[in-house]
Amino acid sequence: MMRPIEGQPSQFPTYTPESLTLRQCHYLAVGLADLIPNWSVELHYDPHGSATIVIMPDDIDDAIFPTLIVRSDEPAFHLEELCGDAYRELGEYQMWSDVLRAIRIRLIWAGPPQTTLH
Repeated sequence: MMRPIEGQPSQFPTYTPESLTLRQCHYLAVGLADLIPNWSVELHYDPHGSATIVIMPDDIDDAIFPTLIVRSDEPAFHLEELCGDAYRELGEYQMWSDVLRAIRIRLIWAGPPQTTLH
């Protein structure tokens, strides 16, 4: 379960499109903890050292909820989605805050249902 760390700033820093870092992964996990508490947010490196942040539901084989992938290159951050066998690019963003907003919108639109306590 993802939980915000006490004493962490509530504002997310603005990053430019460079290699993704563990700090960005942490901010993303904290920012999404209220929306998708049981999902994982992980930083992965390919053999060439390029970083990718992967946001996955509890059940990786779930055909309903998407796995989101964030990668970067010099001009932009890229947000991509894997849902079942379908893979697509959701957008390119110049600012980290725009990536965070796009991820939250995508997860709210097609994410897990919210539980309401009465």
